[in-house]
Amino acid sequence: MPAVPFDWSEYLRLADELGGRTDEASLRSAISRAYYYVYHLALSRAEANAYKPLPGEGKHIQLWRVFSGSPEPDCQRLAVIAGRLKEKRERADYENYFIRIADEVPVVLTDARDFANLLNRLPARHPSPSSMRQ
Repeated sequence: MPAVPFDWSEYLRLADELGGRTDEASLRSAISRAYYYVYHLALSRAEANAYKPLPGEGKHIQLWRVFSGSPEPDCQRLAVIAGRLKEKRERADYENYFIRIADEVPVVLTDARDFANLLNRLPARHPSPSSMRQ
């Protein structure tokens, strides 16, 4: 029996659940899961357009460069949202202090949904690694 691919939207559902809690570990995890939901949506789209990360540099950096380097303005908007989410995910995952984290979670969840909606409206041919600005 063939394996069924993981449904990354489960991460967003989990982020919603965790974001409704009050403990800091749950809030930090909500931010992290929301970012990875967006990352995997973007990765799937990019791979459908022949994106392949190269060894020697971080996969996240390379993926977001494909979006930010696209001549398509909506890809660039997606890269901006992703950058905000990545920065907050790194704070949540690595920093000892995250001031006003409870205020950040709803913003992160909104950004994740906005990202998904914008990506869904984007023509399927975007982002294309071959059309990146040099």
